[in-house]
Amino acid sequence: MEKSKEYICSNCGAAVTSEICPYCGSVTSVKTIEAYMEYPVIDCKEAALGFWTTVFPLIFAVMFTIAGIAMLTIAISGMAEDGAMPLIILMFIPFFLIGIAATVTVLKNVIRYITLKRKGKHITGMFYGYAGDNVRINGRPAQVAKILVDTPQGKRFIMYQLGSTEKSITVNQEVRLPVYNDIFMIEKNRDKITNW
Repeated sequence: MEKSKEYICSNCGAAVTSEICPYCGSVTSVKTIEAYMEYPVIDCKEAALGFWTTVFPLIFAVMFTIAGIAMLTIAISGMAEDGAMPLIILMFIPFFLIGIAATVTVLKNVIRYITLKRKGKHITGMFYGYAGDNVRINGRPAQVAKILVDTPQGKRFIMYQLGSTEKSITVNQEVRLPVYNDIFMIEKNRDKITNW
């Protein structure tokens, strides 16, 4: 997201390089991919549980682990021919490794979510725009939300991977975020908001 060119704010006439005019607060025509990062970007670990972050890897974890264990059981029990046993054991390894990797992904997301729910504080951030993620869902890029938050070190951007292709937040909309260290989650309906 490099600064590409300046735009003119249609509300106040100022030259702008980001999605929200820093002078009048109006939404500009600058796209997130072309916007200049006025503030540093901090690392953001997402804690939301959803289909693509929890259910989908859980399906992989169960299916590949069961398949791997079944292959190993067949090999160990002697049901396979002697010549086929090394091949079955060799096939077991990738299935089991994929199952373990998917299990770790699910556990990591669940632990982040629980940690955030137990220890997180609620803050607000300002939504600046969307950028396409490298991850594709049904052939479409998942979206990354660019959000400006106040931290003890000053204003910072987070690039929050939504794990979805939906664009339900509008530019210049306030979003509510529980935060714990570098773990964040967009939470739309929350009444209590405290400073970081």
